[in-house]
Amino acid sequence: SVLREEFRLEPQSARVSAGEDVVLECQPPKGSPEPRVTWRKDGKPLILEGRLSLVDGNSLAISQTRIIDDGRYQCIATNPAGERESAIAVLTVYVKPFMIRPPVDVTALVDGTVEFSCEVGGDPVPDVLWRRIASGGTMPLGRVRVLEDRTLRLERVTLADQGVYTCDADNFAGAISASAHLTVLAPPTFSTRPSAQTVEVGQQVSFRCKSEGSPIPFLYWAIEGDRALLYPGSNDGGFEVTDSDGISTLILKEAQIQNSGTVVICSAVNNAGSVSTRTRLTVTSKEDRPPPVIISGPVNQTLPIGSLALITCKAEGNPAPFISWYKGGVPVSSSVRLNKTISTHLTITDLQEEDSGSYTCVASSRFGKAVWTGYLLVADPKNPNINFFKAPESSMLPEAPGRPHALNQSEGSVTITWDYSKKIGSSRFLDYQIELFGREENVTPTWTVVGRHIPGPIFTQHLLSTGVPYIFLIRARNEHGLGPPSQLSEPIVVGPDSSQNWGNPEVTILSEARAVLMTSNIVRLTEGIAVSSTAIKVSWMITDSTYVEGLYIYCISLNSDSSNPKGYSMLTVLHTGGSSSFTVNNLEKWSSYQFFLVPFFKNVDGYPSNSRTIKTLEDVPSEPPSYMEALLLNSTTVFLKWRPPNGINGELQGYKVDVRTNGTDIVRSLNVGKAPNLLLNNLTAGVSYLVKVAAFTKAGTGPYNAEATLRLEPASRIADNSRRPLDHHPSDFITETWFMALLVSMVSVMVLLFGAMVLVRRRQLANSKKGLTSRTNGHVLKGDCSTAQPPPLWLDKSLVPEYSVTATDRGTPLPDYAKACAGMRRNSKCLANGSVPEYHGSINLQTNPLYKEFSRPDSLHYSSEKYYPITRKYKDYSCLQVQEYASPNLQPEKTIADYAEVNTNHTRVNGGNTSPAPYATTTLVSGAKKSPWTNFPQSTSAGAEEDPPYPSLNGGYYNRKVYSDSYFSPSLTLRRPKRDRDRHNHHPPEPLSPPSTNGSVYARVGPPGSATNSSWGNVNGTAPSMSSFAPPFPPPPAPLSVYQGARSEPGNIL
Repeated sequence: SVLREEFRLEPQSARVSAGEDVVLECQPPKGSPEPRVTWRKDGKPLILEGRLSLVDGNSLAISQTRIIDDGRYQCIATNPAGERESAIAVLTVYVKPFMIRPPVDVTALVDGTVEFSCEVGGDPVPDVLWRRIASGGTMPLGRVRVLEDRTLRLERVTLADQGVYTCDADNFAGAISASAHLTVLAPPTFSTRPSAQTVEVGQQVSFRCKSEGSPIPFLYWAIEGDRALLYPGSNDGGFEVTDSDGISTLILKEAQIQNSGTVVICSAVNNAGSVSTRTRLTVTSKEDRPPPVIISGPVNQTLPIGSLALITCKAEGNPAPFISWYKGGVPVSSSVRLNKTISTHLTITDLQEEDSGSYTCVASSRFGKAVWTGYLLVADPKNPNINFFKAPESSMLPEAPGRPHALNQSEGSVTITWDYSKKIGSSRFLDYQIELFGREENVTPTWTVVGRHIPGPIFTQHLLSTGVPYIFLIRARNEHGLGPPSQLSEPIVVGPDSSQNWGNPEVTILSEARAVLMTSNIVRLTEGIAVSSTAIKVSWMITDSTYVEGLYIYCISLNSDSSNPKGYSMLTVLHTGGSSSFTVNNLEKWSSYQFFLVPFFKNVDGYPSNSRTIKTLEDVPSEPPSYMEALLLNSTTVFLKWRPPNGINGELQGYKVDVRTNGTDIVRSLNVGKAPNLLLNNLTAGVSYLVKVAAFTKAGTGPYNAEATLRLEPASRIADNSRRPLDHHPSDFITETWFMALLVSMVSVMVLLFGAMVLVRRRQLANSKKGLTSRTNGHVLKGDCSTAQPPPLWLDKSLVPEYSVTATDRGTPLPDYAKACAGMRRNSKCLANGSVPEYHGSINLQTNPLYKEFSRPDSLHYSSEKYYPITRKYKDYSCLQVQEYASPNLQPEKTIADYAEVNTNHTRVNGGNTSPAPYATTTLVSGAKKSPWTNFPQSTSAGAEEDPPYPSLNGGYYNRKVYSDSYFSPSLTLRRPKRDRDRHNHHPPEPLSPPSTNGSVYARVGPPGSATNSSWGNVNGTAPSMSSFAPPFPPPPAPLSVYQGARSEPGNIL
């Protein structure tokens, strides 16, 4: 057997951290047979088990090292030839630093002391280092030190010390860090306090208040005696609050006399404490204005003869005062050497000894006066016993002291105080002068000096009248003289004030209670705990309960962004001495509230306590999700989305979606994240699914929405509810705002359209009535021609063909129409068609609207012509109106009558071919069956059969093809007025005359004739003749061809 002496690889010393793995390598010496390797620790055989094992047959492996593994290790090689020992390897196990007592968050008040602990363990002992994590901040050297146990102590903390402090510990094994946050609380302090205000009736008054603190204080206003809180956005009793750049302003837009004496309170609260200040509002009338105030008046001067003297007097007041000057009680008059052009300055040049004397300045207004006197001495400049001096500059005098205010008052006396002057001027400060004004009866309203040589800023005035408001002002004096006045004090009224009547025991108790409650914070809100989602329990501690009758608990509902409060509520709790907590119920779920307390004793309210901000606990959502929609992606996948519920009542953790196949009880529940949507896959086409969803918080799951049906149609591969709410119900949209707006808009449009239609229709009817009125009579003709008769017929001009007018024709004016009265005589012969007859009688001439270029004649005369001799008078025939119109049977060179208007009674003429082409305004209707009447001739021009005529309203007959341009009911058309039937029962209706055989188309006009006489004429059988507007024409030549258009023929018209 052989075993060499030297190890091929010996183990080496090592350092490891606890929990790490380590391998001690060993290669034994060569030998035969191969030596066996074992290990020793600290000279003792090492049992290899558990965390100890051999790797590669020789090396020692230790996993997850511990402190007990620390020691001296040796590798032993053995065979039959002997035993060999390796060098000793030292294994050192270090322990990483670990926290025994780490630092924790600390909240401290300003000027307090805080400590952050940092107790750590490890092997070797770790080194500890403190550092600060704060933007722009460093460790406050001089106020910080590290104790022996590595604790960090910070003294006299400030708001700048707020931040994160970190403890770092390290050794050979590693490092560890721990941090804690320092929160510094600062009680509220006022950087701007409201000052007392005096205004006149009707003016606006404002109070400004600003507070600072950490956290930012809640600042509110209150009126003494009224427990309502005023903050930005609220108003009460005419007061409203605005906020700008952190400055809160209380505004009363129109002060009234009843607002005088109002005590305004500005308070600020936060977690660290509270602060409150009070001031007073005084409202006066114009009659209560004080007299003018002299800012700087005449001063004593000693000047040489021949020099210049300048005496000034500046005064202020409302209204601006009038200044007058007196010397020795006599008004000063201007002279060559004395100038008072500027009322505030009196200038005297070339001084003489007679100018010496007392000069008085009087500033007066209708509210009183102020008087100031100075002495001027003029002496010989060579007199060695005279010390000359002039008036000092304003910069040499002291500044005005602070505004005086009442410190204490009782019946008949008041104590005032003020602030010192900030600048004393160019000489030694001496004292103060007190001036008083009170509007007493039988006393001239002026300022009275009531205190001279007052050394300090406090003064008591006695012997004041009861119920009279007094105003004080203060002046500071140095060796150069008196300075400008201070601001006027608030009006101070003394008298039997119950709140200051010290002799009454009850009033004495109230005064003591006021002094205790309003000078210190005797109530502290210690804790606020949310006991449920709608209740919070507040606890407090009272340091002095002598004058605590009860507490007002103010609960302010905060917005989510901690801006202006949403509202507040107040509870009253009586102090019994045993209770120190109260539970406020009926709060909103998962909402933040700020609480503070105000102690009271009878009608005296004290300082508010500090505040606490607490949030109610979470609860399950109170409403289900809504507006679920489905969007089909493919035949088996649908994308669902919905709207989150309104009342989540906590932090939303997610949604639960239940999918159930219709007709089964198998429910597939899915948990969805905070996003209100879900990709629903693995669906089957043609199967209906019922889907519902609910939101859940840490407190639990809220209500599910109504189950919605989801169905995928295999044929169209679209969801029948795609792109629309699944939980849609027919009546849901009716309550939607958009639907209501749409409905209102549609109704409004329909009403407008209906109104427009009614308006247009009314205008059309009005125009129609107007046109009909102007056609019949025009309300121009008088007498027989304007009597009420049934409306005549008018020819629709659109049915008449157009014709041309030559230049010669244009030179001949075309008359409009003439209305001839019954009883006119006519000539026995007919005029040619188109000629205009002349009448003997009254004719109404109107302008033809179709041919405005033709002027109407100024007059129309009747004469007996050969064509229409008038030989017969008719008893009660109405008017015959003739108006020019285009006739299809005219000659271009002729002037024609426009159309004829037929009334109930007209003349008759012989023959049917001599009519002056009058047309009745009509509309043509299609004819009925052929009339069985055989005694009426048929039209030969058109060759068509004519329908039988029927009686018209005005006494004539209509053909069946006659149309009216206005609607006539059959009953009116076929019925004749009874009076006309009775009056003309001896004249039966006359049938239509046949059309002219020469092809001319005319309308017959005239009175009803005998049934046996088919022609119109007079007794002699001659046709009535009418003369033309122009000279009469000879009989017409061969007639023109009749217009044969698609419309009804004029030959068929009455």
